[in-house]
Amino acid sequence: MLLHPAVVHFPVALWLTSLLFDVMAHRRDDIAYRRAAYWLVGLGLLTAALGIALGWVDLLSYERAAGVDPKFVRRHWFHSVPGYVATLVYLVNFVWRRRTSNRMSGGLLAASVLGAVLIAVTGYLGGMLRDSM
Repeated sequence: MLLHPAVVHFPVALWLTSLLFDVMAHRRDDIAYRRAAYWLVGLGLLTAALGIALGWVDLLSYERAAGVDPKFVRRHWFHSVPGYVATLVYLVNFVWRRRTSNRMSGGLLAASVLGAVLIAVTGYLGGMLRDSM
């Protein structure tokens, strides 16, 4: 049983939901929305790290048991690049929030939109990859 595919949905859902709270915080300066977005970004980072680690565990165990087609590994790497970039964007987003006392700004909202687009693309490509197996 592969663990990576079961875990990678969490950062996608958490980060996309954080964008919703960021948009609400941008429209209404309510600390509750900012706090929700902050915690969703942080939890997304934790689950992304878990998903990355479990991806390596799955790959190594799968290689030992049955071998992995090098074409699949290359395709997965290509599809994972937006996910790694999204994780970096959300890490910067989280640090930015910590340093500015989680104040909402246009730059923070733009970073959230960029991260959400990247993670949505990653989820779409991951689904295509899974369907092609």
